[in-house]
Amino acid sequence: MTRERKFTCSNVLTFQRSNVPTFPCRVGLPVLLAGLGLLLTLLFTGCDPLPTLPDRVFIVADGERRALETRAGTVREVLVEADVTLEGLDRLQPPETAQIQNGMTITVTRVLERWETVTETLPFERQVVRDATIPEGETRLLQVGQAGVRERVTRILLEDGVEKERALVQDTITRPPQDEVRLIGTRPQATTASITGTLAYLEHQDAWVMRSSTANHRRLTACGDLAGRVFALSPDGTRLLFTRVVTEGEHFNALWLIYTTEASAAPVPLELDDVIWAGWSPDGEKIAWTTAEPTERAPGWRGRNDLWVAGLSSRDRLISKREILKPEAGGGYGWWGTRYAWSPTGAALAYATPEEVGVVTLAQRERLPLARFPAYRTYSSWAWSPGLAWSPDGGFIATILHGPAPGAGNPEESPVFDLWILAATGAYSTEIASEVGMWAAPQFSPDGETLLFGKANVPYQSQLSSYILCTVDRDGSNRSCFYPAEGETGIEIPLWVWSPDQQALVFIQRDNLQLLQQGEKMSIPITGEGRVTTVDWR
Repeated sequence: MTRERKFTCSNVLTFQRSNVPTFPCRVGLPVLLAGLGLLLTLLFTGCDPLPTLPDRVFIVADGERRALETRAGTVREVLVEADVTLEGLDRLQPPETAQIQNGMTITVTRVLERWETVTETLPFERQVVRDATIPEGETRLLQVGQAGVRERVTRILLEDGVEKERALVQDTITRPPQDEVRLIGTRPQATTASITGTLAYLEHQDAWVMRSSTANHRRLTACGDLAGRVFALSPDGTRLLFTRVVTEGEHFNALWLIYTTEASAAPVPLELDDVIWAGWSPDGEKIAWTTAEPTERAPGWRGRNDLWVAGLSSRDRLISKREILKPEAGGGYGWWGTRYAWSPTGAALAYATPEEVGVVTLAQRERLPLARFPAYRTYSSWAWSPGLAWSPDGGFIATILHGPAPGAGNPEESPVFDLWILAATGAYSTEIASEVGMWAAPQFSPDGETLLFGKANVPYQSQLSSYILCTVDRDGSNRSCFYPAEGETGIEIPLWVWSPDQQALVFIQRDNLQLLQQGEKMSIPITGEGRVTTVDWR
């Protein structure tokens, strides 16, 4: 019986005994060892694995699909082998670290980011501005128009050349448009008209004068330094009293005089400083004034509430100087000072403070109060004080009194201001018109029968309101408001003056003098340069 011996490996090999060489028992040991080595060699050679086959993968990139036989282990290795490079935002599916599998498809998506800048022109606008400093009808280019520039930056994302995303990332105005600005003149052309007496006005901080015709206007001063606190013609119109600003030293102004009838008259200093009111006596032979103490706080002075009178010599020197009222505090609002007005007889002066109206006689040298009222609280560095106007016969004073508001409340905050006539003796007073406004500025006509005053368009905000002109008889009858026509703008600066013959009046509108003839509804401009701030007519 034949015995078999088997060996099993990855590839099964079967050896039969009959194929194994036999050795005689007497074979030597060296021969035996050599045979055993040959056997072991045959045994281990038969156990080696079979060679592995490459994997087949597909690569989709740059618009083509191709197959590749590879023995690489990862996607990254395959791409290197295929010479495919990833750049920037490129996407890969599956990822680079994925293991290779037979039949796998590797997709490379090319992603490109592009920036697009678009510049847009922004149109400019055109503005038209009315300018009272330019003659009416003229147009001037103040500012050239310039288009603006707007820049928009858009981010565009492309995948394999196809746009997939578009987003606005920046919207900037790199240069804003500049408007075109044109000025249209509204300054009225001066009209020539005949006038009586002497008309003086303050324009651009210099004094000017007109006589006989508005075409005959002449500059009196040329320094542009008139303060405007005092600006008063003598009764005959031949001399002008005015204050000039003092910029050096310890005073804030000084009182001067100039002749209006001389072609090249030189201003005459009167050696009076810090004057906040001054006026001519009715005969033109004396002046009265009051002073203030300069301070660093607004409004720049503190009223002394004094009163002085002096005559003028033939050489324009102050003589016979007299102190009529000694300085005093003047109550809670005395810091603003006192205003005065000569009576037609020259024997007394009316006075007004923020709290009181009365009369001072030169003989007695003391105040006679005619009306007291609560001071108006301005909540500012100025105080309101009523205007004063004497009747030509010297018997009455027209003024504005601060009255209580309907429904009570704090009397100092009342917006009510009424027109009153007060007897100079204190025996009589009456209200002529109610709620006319704080700047109603009453003026008696030269014949004394008519009272001219302004009425605020917004009586309870009269501080800022424009005014219309009205007249009323001194007994309160025949009230009539005549200028401007209904629907037109009121007078902005509440200052109006009768002509000496009572046939016309002047006032300031749009920074120019307007002349209104008796019985007319339309005024005419008699100045054209603008910046008129005060006027007097004698």
